[in-house]
Order: sequence, then C-alpha cells, then structure tokens
Amino acid sequence: MTQQAVGMSGQNGLTVYTRSGGKELEQPYEKTVVMPAADNKDPATHAWTDARFATDIMAEHALFFALLMPPEVAGAERAEALRFSKIFTDLYQQIDAAAPPERSELKRFANNVVEQIKPFIEYKAKLGDAQRSGKLRSLVWPLFFDHARHEAERWTRRLETLAQGESELDRVEVTKFWTNIMDEHARFVAHLLDPDEYELIETAMKTSRVFADLHNHGRVVGAATALVHEPGTVVDSLVQNPETSAVLSAAETILDFKTKAARGIEAARIKSIIDPRLADHVRREALKFVDELKRAV
Repeated sequence: MTQQAVGMSGQNGLTVYTRSGGKELEQPYEKTVVMPAADNKDPATHAWTDARFATDIMAEHALFFALLMPPEVAGAERAEALRFSKIFTDLYQQIDAAAPPERSELKRFANNVVEQIKPFIEYKAKLGDAQRSGKLRSLVWPLFFDHARHEAERWTRRLETLAQGESELDRVEVTKFWTNIMDEHARFVAHLLDPDEYELIETAMKTSRVFADLHNHGRVVGAATALVHEPGTVVDSLVQNPETSAVLSAAETILDFKTKAARGIEAARIKSIIDPRLADHVRREALKFVDELKRAV
C-alpha cells in the first residue's frame, strides 16, 4: 500500500494513514484515513471508522454536486446539495470529535448515521432520474448520481451489519462493490482530463477495462480476461508479486495512480477540470478498497 500508517497507529486499536507516511499532511487538500488496526475486529470501532469515513464522503458528494449545478438552471437542487453537505459535515465533525461508541450504544450509533443517509439516497435517485430524462440540466452525469447513490446504499448496509455486532467483511461483496466503483472512477477521470492529456486518458480507460473485467467475470476469470485485454495495465505487477491476488494488485496499483494524479492535479502538472478535493476523495476510496480487501475472508 502506497499510503503509510502514522500518528496514532496502534493506539486505541486505530491506524491513521497519510499519503507519505509522515505526520504532516500535503496541504491544503490531503485528508487522513482512519481505520481499525489490522487485528482489531471490534464492531464498535469498525462502526466508528466506517461512519467517520462515510459521512465525510457523503459531505463531499453533496459539495461536488453543488459545484456542478449552475444556479441559473439548477438553483433549488444546488441549494439542497449544499444543505446535505452541511448535514454530513456536521455529523462527520461530531463523530470525529468523539470516541468509538460503547458496545451498548453501537446499534443506536449506527442506526442514527443510517437514518441520516437515507434522505440523501432518495435525493441522488430522484436527481439521477431527472438528469437522465432532461428535467434537470445540471453538469452532473446520471452515472455520477448513480455512483454516489450506490456508495451511500453500501454504507447503510455495512453499518446495519455492524449494528448487529458483525465486523467481518466478505471478500466477494468487497470485490464486487469496489471493482465497480474503481471502474467508474477511472472513466470519470478520463472524461475530466484536458483533451490534450492523451496518455493519461488512455491509461484511465485501460484501467477502467481491467476493473470492469474483474467486476463482471469474478476474481479468477476476470483476472484472466483482464490479462488478455490489458496485459500492461494494473495487473502486470503480478509478475513481480505472484503471491498477490489480481484484485489486490489492481487495487494497490490504482491507489498509486490516484495518489500521483492527486499530486499532479494539485501542482497543476496535470491539465484537467478535476477539483483537487475530488482527486483526494477518490484516492481515499481506493485506500479503503485496499484495506477492506486485506481484511476480507
């Protein structure tokens, strides 16, 4: 994993990740990712870190929607997006400032976050349909609405499972969910780069195809299909690390790609219309993918 543990690693059963492994963040856009320590299976700790992660992601989804909604054509929808962004920013700050819940409070804690997410799921579904039908003329792709809705739905399922005291992750579910998310991320990146960024656009689309193969055909057949389609993209690291699964190899490679891309976008070395906050957003999701894969059984 490119990102390294730092700070309170091992303390209170938590591990903090930064891009470089140093204590200083790469200002002003990098955010840390806090996860349970590798051997920590306490469902309350997992619920706290997943809720912290998910609410931050939801706040950013709402912000990105607002940035892509000109007030002249989507004023009401933009205002609603900003309202959701504040709701989830406030909730994130509350969670971040508190310790993981006691086991006796786990169900209440998880259910509270789930109930806050449900209206945002409905908003994403409604606006996705409106954008598809032409009733809404924002700059948000229908796929972006769907993508963000699928993430929100997944976090509600995860928190509902944790509320029952179960912290285990299923490898099939983790793989199926995240390979689709990574495929869509790669396509988003390709369509947000400056048209002159030929090489990066091509890399993004090849990466998308790898994850689509892994998603649509499963781990074994998908890996073989990806090797046939794109032998020089993502899964070629299996040659150097044959003990690594194809999915984990792809996940670690796209994490490296996103980290480098975030730095390049922040430094204006990469020409695009990608907001630096979005670049760090997708990096953190790739890091979560890698972490979940390593825990999954």
